[in-house]
Amino acid sequence: MRSISVRALALLCLVGLAACVGSPEVVGSARPARGSSTEGVTPGRGTGGSTAPYEGLGTWIDIYDTEVWEHPVHAVDSMAAHGIRTIYLQTSNFNRNGPFVHPEGVESIVDAAHRRGLEVVAWYLPGFRDVPTDLRRAIRSIRFRTGRGNRFDSFALDIESSEVRRPGLRTTRLLRMSAVIRRTAGADYPLGAIVASPHRMVRTDPRFWPGFPWRRLAETYDVFLPMTYYTYRVKGPRAAAWYTAQNVQILRQETVGLNVPIHVVGGISFDATEAETQGFVHTVLERDVIGASYYTFSGITLDQWKALSALR
Repeated sequence: MRSISVRALALLCLVGLAACVGSPEVVGSARPARGSSTEGVTPGRGTGGSTAPYEGLGTWIDIYDTEVWEHPVHAVDSMAAHGIRTIYLQTSNFNRNGPFVHPEGVESIVDAAHRRGLEVVAWYLPGFRDVPTDLRRAIRSIRFRTGRGNRFDSFALDIESSEVRRPGLRTTRLLRMSAVIRRTAGADYPLGAIVASPHRMVRTDPRFWPGFPWRRLAETYDVFLPMTYYTYRVKGPRAAAWYTAQNVQILRQETVGLNVPIHVVGGISFDATEAETQGFVHTVLERDVIGASYYTFSGITLDQWKALSALR
């Protein structure tokens, strides 16, 4: 991330001044309720994809962001004005009838983003019940082209559905699907793994997905994107900072020795306060991560944008 650590001291002061005030994590399937040193460690990725689309400040669009889909070019202009580098755009999910819920909006956003020099990462939420359909939709995103010839700069798989109740079967299908996605995309195409909160999966709800294949996924995906939605778990800036740090730390422990690139996803923007956003940003600045973003764009306030600007 571009000289992201040099501003950590300034953010620490802001967080120190803030008073400490006093869940489901599936995204894109339903609108969420408004409620270690790595020096000398060899990266474990078996891929050659660039991490560039995941570096710096990003923002998220899901299929429910009506205002964005109704005014896509205006939304992209606003994102660019706020210093966004990458747009994370949901194409569809396993409950929908096709690979693109908003095909015209997708094309408009990709073209507008590339005109403004922004990158776009497509993301899709599979259910793992109908793997052939999930695969077709993922591959459609990877091969997508607009009428102007623009494409997505990367694809990220949203790995969190428990539609398949048996965790072992879920893991098997995830790994097989991931292998096909990598073969289709090619070794040089960047791929991201969006994962549920590591704190949830390891500490507070280990029965959700026991035996989650952290290290196997690192062989396929170039970047991990942990969903660090502290607004579901804690309140106040210090707690937000702590919860964010815990997720990064646990992910590092689960992939020890691999030095996996991490892009932290914070939020939920609709529920987060300015002070909590500052706490989130402070942790991002002091941890060894390549970028961060807030879920979703539609809920980010001017005060939150002010705090997130330190991540540009």
